[in-house]
Amino acid sequence: MTLKTFASIAGLLALTACGDNAQNPELLKGANFIAEGPDATIILTFAPDEMRVNGKVVNLYNGAYTVEGDTIKFDGFASTMMMGEPNAMAVEQEYFQFMPMVKKYELADGKLTLIANDGKEIVFTQVDVIPTDAPAEGDAVAEPAVEAPVAE
Repeated sequence: MTLKTFASIAGLLALTACGDNAQNPELLKGANFIAEGPDATIILTFAPDEMRVNGKVVNLYNGAYTVEGDTIKFDGFASTMMMGEPNAMAVEQEYFQFMPMVKKYELADGKLTLIANDGKEIVFTQVDVIPTDAPAEGDAVAEPAVEAPVAE
């Protein structure tokens, strides 16, 4: 093989690698993510050995997901039903409504972006360790998330 041929093949391989934006679902397994906002912090953890997630906003939650390429779908979440600060509860409610609408994800440079079918996004930052008050891997919650009645 001549040097010119080798250089051409190497250049082609480099261009192919740069143009490959395919997502690797295996990178989600065992990964922890946090989205911090002014009213609440959202924690999302992907189980390392099954297609499940768990986390915390105000309440602990868990649920199942499916993923293929850059397409991801979250099934309904179960959660505890503790009350919290009104603004944090509103964030949690929006999050629980958002997650079943997620269609795509992008994982790059330590950021996980979940994209709903209407174009709305949540951007999470990948972390090695979740905060100590967050749920441990495998924490189970049995009750589905429901909106608590407001006392007048």
